[in-house]
Amino acid sequence: MIMNLLQNIVHSNYYYQPSWVMIIIVLSLMLLGYLYSAFHSRFITLLKAVFMLRFSVQASREERSLSHPVSLLLSLNFVLIAGLFILQLFSSGAIFSSKIEFSLLSFFIITMIMLCIYLVKILFLRVFAFIIDKQEAIAEYNFTIFLVNQFLGVILIPAVIFIAYGPRALSGTVVFLGALFFIAALILRIGKGVVGVLNRGEATLFYLILYLCTLEILPLLIGIKLFEKLA
Repeated sequence: MIMNLLQNIVHSNYYYQPSWVMIIIVLSLMLLGYLYSAFHSRFITLLKAVFMLRFSVQASREERSLSHPVSLLLSLNFVLIAGLFILQLFSSGAIFSSKIEFSLLSFFIITMIMLCIYLVKILFLRVFAFIIDKQEAIAEYNFTIFLVNQFLGVILIPAVIFIAYGPRALSGTVVFLGALFFIAALILRIGKGVVGVLNRGEATLFYLILYLCTLEILPLLIGIKLFEKLA
């Protein structure tokens, strides 16, 4: 019986991941569980704010909106889950081939690159707001970046779990769906940003083009180029 069990494990169609993958997933689920129980109202408001403009404006105008424990922990969850998914994306070969090894070191490097990209983007946003003298509008857009990313970190959890421990035959499909989530999040972020500019009556053609090119397209191209060098 023991030999049959061992044989079933050897011929299993499921992935067996290193222990640090399970630690990251469990930590992520613990963070969400804690936020749901300790900050239920704020947690639900932020999730609604992703798609409902009224809740988004309300949340962005609250004091310490980005330094609130809910926002900080959801951002931490995004970095962990998005970093793990990007590593799964590169190492799976489902969309393109890569030489990146699936290891804790690779995960650490990817998360550090993500942090650097967003830190640079935040600094750039503040300089850009100072130059065009639109601090309030850019601060609201800055909140939108974090909000959409935090939501992305939540919805990627099932994909990350399935890729790690689901059937191999379906993992490529889930990787592709996760990549679509990233694209949808980018489109949603741009859409919410444009709507915010239009609502403030600041949507001149010049500012709108400058807004899209400098705050969305340029960072995206830099990120793609950086990941291409890693691959």
